[in-house]
Amino acid sequence: MGTVQSKDKLAVSELVQLKPLLIVWALPLSAIAFALIAIFHPLSVNLKTLPLSGSTNESLGAFALLLSGWLIWRERDRLKTLPVRPDAWGLVFLLLGALLALAGYRLVMRFALGVALALIATGIVWWLWGRNWVKYLWFPLLLLVAVVPLPLDLVGAIAFRMQTIVARFAAFFAGLLGVPVERVGVTLNIPGHVIQVNEACSGWHSFSAAFWLFLLLLYWQRPKNWWQWLWVIPALFPIAIVANIFRVTTVVVTAANGFDLLLRSPWHEILGLGYFLLLVWLLLKYAIKWQSEVTENVVCSVSDVSSPLLPARARVWQLTGLLWAVAGLTLWTGWQMGRAASEFKPPNVPTQIGEWKRTWENVEGLDDGYWFLQARYEAKDKSPLQVFLHIPIENRHRPKRLLNLWLGQGYELVSSEIKSLSLITRTIPVQIVKFVKGNEQQFVMVTYLHPERSATSPVNARWYRMGEQMIWGVSRPWLAIGVGGIDRESVSAFTKSIASEMDKWLASQ
Repeated sequence: MGTVQSKDKLAVSELVQLKPLLIVWALPLSAIAFALIAIFHPLSVNLKTLPLSGSTNESLGAFALLLSGWLIWRERDRLKTLPVRPDAWGLVFLLLGALLALAGYRLVMRFALGVALALIATGIVWWLWGRNWVKYLWFPLLLLVAVVPLPLDLVGAIAFRMQTIVARFAAFFAGLLGVPVERVGVTLNIPGHVIQVNEACSGWHSFSAAFWLFLLLLYWQRPKNWWQWLWVIPALFPIAIVANIFRVTTVVVTAANGFDLLLRSPWHEILGLGYFLLLVWLLLKYAIKWQSEVTENVVCSVSDVSSPLLPARARVWQLTGLLWAVAGLTLWTGWQMGRAASEFKPPNVPTQIGEWKRTWENVEGLDDGYWFLQARYEAKDKSPLQVFLHIPIENRHRPKRLLNLWLGQGYELVSSEIKSLSLITRTIPVQIVKFVKGNEQQFVMVTYLHPERSATSPVNARWYRMGEQMIWGVSRPWLAIGVGGIDRESVSAFTKSIASEMDKWLASQ
């Protein structure tokens, strides 16, 4: 009985001694957690993402954080055998992550924030525990990038080319099987059905899922000479395309023969997954000899441990200060952008310019961070003109591609040239484009104006704007002007007049 009481007293005394230690560590760790939340709170939107939701550039969302945390927890016993050898090289990753996080804020690019999250996490581990810890936890750290999706412009461009390849070869193989197919872009016309090869049938979803699953398997198995297995990753890309060619071909052939079940969910998705898994299985079975045994590549032994598992408190407090400095810069950038957006006042567009009177207008976007005006001007004995003015207000918006407004209406671009217009204070370049649609033709003049610069390409305007955002946090206005009509001389004269009016407003910004 006395022995039990002595053990209880010993446990209580140990707990009493442990409480000050917990308080000492709770303060800096809580400060670090709040700093990370302050820096990466824009990613909270992506945490709600569900994998395989059907979005073109979907991410793993919160699943990436949970999987990364579980993998680290699973290796907790092995991590106890690794030495704690703080390395100043971790500060390099911290600095790179901080700069990328700031860039992500100023350019409103969540993908940059996702990469910054992985870099900062790597820097923290490297600086507090050492390089061996980073080598052992490379996959959980890399997995943090999957919290956010790739940029939509990049994924959309890749997926569209994959769609085109799938549609072209599916039409070819269906034709070989006796099905009459007329392909128009990514649309397949067969007797009784119109089948469109959308982004979900491009193969991108299969490739992106297989990419992370293969890295997980590589991390789990830890084969010898692991870098020799990386060739499997590019091999997964054509496999994803071929699997979807088989899927679309099967759907086309069965639909042409009166079997419509594969056109509907979930059978359509199951068919694609089945083809993909079959091809991957064939790759692993016949193209490579997989080493299933886990290698015993011990990074270090228990005898190498020269310091306790917990890092030095001084370094933790230094890390806290660094992260809060980064959090302060990002929060200040957010405040700066919000203030600039709240102070924006759109230009006053004249109701009459020369002989041209405005007969209709529509303004939109002020509640969504941009200003977009569409107007119609008419003059006696002249064809009416369409006028478009666009200004991105918040950093997340870019100068609008105005020519797409005509391309989206089915017009075809047949000619384009660049000329100069002389305004009151400067000379600006303008792009003159001729569109046709059947027997109808349209002349369009487009230019992008800044208080100090001008451009004819929205890409150049976007790069200039992003450069200003990187340096100053916000950019001065970029005004896109587009004027269209069937008479080239009227379009040219009106463009010069309205550009002169808008240039006066820009000079005051």
